[in-house]
Amino acid sequence: MKKLFAFCLVFVSLFACVSFAACNDDDDETIYVAVADFFYSEDTGHSYGNGTKEYAVGDTVYMKVKAKVTTNKNVPEVVSIKLTIPNITALYAKYYDGQPITPMYDALSNITTYEFNIPASSNAPEFEFVFQFIPNAEAEVTMTLVFDDKVDPMYDKQNTIKFVEAETEPEETPEETPDESADNT
Repeated sequence: MKKLFAFCLVFVSLFACVSFAACNDDDDETIYVAVADFFYSEDTGHSYGNGTKEYAVGDTVYMKVKAKVTTNKNVPEVVSIKLTIPNITALYAKYYDGQPITPMYDALSNITTYEFNIPASSNAPEFEFVFQFIPNAEAEVTMTLVFDDKVDPMYDKQNTIKFVEAETEPEETPEETPDESADNT
């Protein structure tokens, strides 16, 4: 009986040591949590909201993407982000600090891609990126924001907007006025 008790005590002690060591190994693993969203402006970039989702082909669209990646580490680490937008003509894009982002354009698939980086850490701020583009074809467009392989794909974000035919003003026809010369009798 004493041997069984001693064996159980040794087994429980060994199990506790292995469990404790395994818990300490988890501290070395970096955990990433990402948040992102899309916002649009109807007043040439003065204010943004996430309501409007339909834009006329040929009109300039002002879009802001906000992104933040936090980790369980205090030391900042660079995280890459890729934004793809089909059916547009790129005009302007800038980092949160005002530096321009150069787009890559694939003419065969008519897709514009922007790649940019943000620092991730336990106290990472939210970053804003501003994009201006012109829809060049009628379509329902799904934009995709993809974080690099460090971040779980569940944090990737998609947003759909619609590019519609520009409304044309109907031509005004002059109203017929009675011929005033006929009334001169």
